[in-house]
Amino acid sequence: MREQYRAPDAVPAGAWTWAAPWGQTFVLALVQSTLPGVVQARAELWLADEGAVILLGRSDVMPSVAELGAFAFDDLTGDGLPDFLGYVADSAGVAYPVFVRGARGQMSDELEQAASGWRFAVDAEHAPRVVMGPRGACALQLWAEEPANGGEAGAWRYLPLLASGRLGAPAALPPDCP
Repeated sequence: MREQYRAPDAVPAGAWTWAAPWGQTFVLALVQSTLPGVVQARAELWLADEGAVILLGRSDVMPSVAELGAFAFDDLTGDGLPDFLGYVADSAGVAYPVFVRGARGQMSDELEQAASGWRFAVDAEHAPRVVMGPRGACALQLWAEEPANGGEAGAWRYLPLLASGRLGAPAALPPDCP
């Protein structure tokens, strides 16, 4: 993978792999800036297949990223590409969860879109989880430290995985998983 990064302004700082049931291997790389004073990163999804390495998609630039950690890297949306449920932390250790759906082209943080204004925990006691149903992943469970628009703080919230691969709005009760 390091061979793919020859520019002097970015370096791969971490990676996760997912072996698809049909034999292909996917790699999610954390690419960080090497420019002095610029602390930012992005995630890139690669397909490593029969000696070839192909860039499939990349996330938006995430500012102030010193660390990216994973809770799950798997095909949670059922579209054949792995999705990343993890966290981003800055150099001061302030962390927030992210859900980057695997996609060809541009990838974005789906939590930011589905739960704008919410603040979720990522500590060991309140780590985000994948809610499984009979057919696979059906929701994400996150601990709400500060909910948007009022509501109860310090409670679990559930964001359903919709048929489109997007996330639904946070709800107090877990969804009925089909």
